Amino acid sequence: MKKTIKKYYETATDNTIDGIYFVDRKRKILYWNKAAEEITGYKSEEVVNRRCFENILRHVDDKGTLLCKSRCPLVKVIETGEIVSENVYLHDKNGARIPVYVEAIPVRNRKGEIVGAVERFSQSWGLALVRENIQKLQKEAFVDALTQIPNRRYLEKKIDEEIKEVKALNIENGFLFIDIDNFKKLNDTFGHLVGDKVLKAVAQTILSSIKPMDTVGRYGGEEFAVVLKDISSENLKKFAETLRILIAHSSIDSDDGHEISVTVSIGCTKIREDDTVESLVKRADSLMYQAKLSGKNTCKFDQ
Repeated sequence: MKKTIKKYYETATDNTIDGIYFVDRKRKILYWNKAAEEITGYKSEEVVNRRCFENILRHVDDKGTLLCKSRCPLVKVIETGEIVSENVYLHDKNGARIPVYVEAIPVRNRKGEIVGAVERFSQSWGLALVRENIQKLQKEAFVDALTQIPNRRYLEKKIDEEIKEVKALNIENGFLFIDIDNFKKLNDTFGHLVGDKVLKAVAQTILSSIKPMDTVGRYGGEEFAVVLKDISSENLKKFAETLRILIAHSSIDSDDGHEISVTVSIGCTKIREDDTVESLVKRADSLMYQAKLSGKNTCKFDQ
């Protein structure tokens, strides 16, 4: 049986860009391929012989439900013997939430008994395009050195372009202004190195959630801004709420063993024809401040 399983996963992982891992019925990880290492940041030796629900991928849905403690795709497969496909968000080693498409497949022995399952997961091609675009921006000094996303200089240039687009084409573009809650206290308590890890994790979570045509950047300090192209008010609200939930359900590990989570307050508005860069940022910043006053970890929207 072991030879059959070994042959199965070796064949399945040949020349693939998808993350693939195999678990037994108790969800102990028996194999972890190179693509899984690249997508998650976890090396094979860090996860093999551990159970997948032991603080590794920590899949959640867009409502923040921790699937590892309910019926994740692997559990469904082992229980039902049917292939399961879902869109979920994994938690990478650096604390970012990454959207992935998951396909879980049962593995049976010669008697037809389920002995485990294989999970194949892949990132969207859109994320690869977003990162490719950022690599191009690096040459023009438009990328923030710490978070590796566009900087304020590029953001303001992009915002100005999107305002002109709204005027010329009469389309709906959205704007989010995001601030990490209690960031100064976090820096004072755990130090700036931990603060830097949090900034990078939040930046990558936002980056992983946008479409190639959208833009995210670090506006300054613990503030981020997102320009969302061709988006309705309803979808703008949905996106902002999902983003807030994903960040709240992420964490980084400090050197002394603490698991650190943060929340964000988000101001959300549609770009108007009479906006300037200054008026748009001011309006979204004011909405974000209202979110802070409402108790933080929330979104405030334009009426």
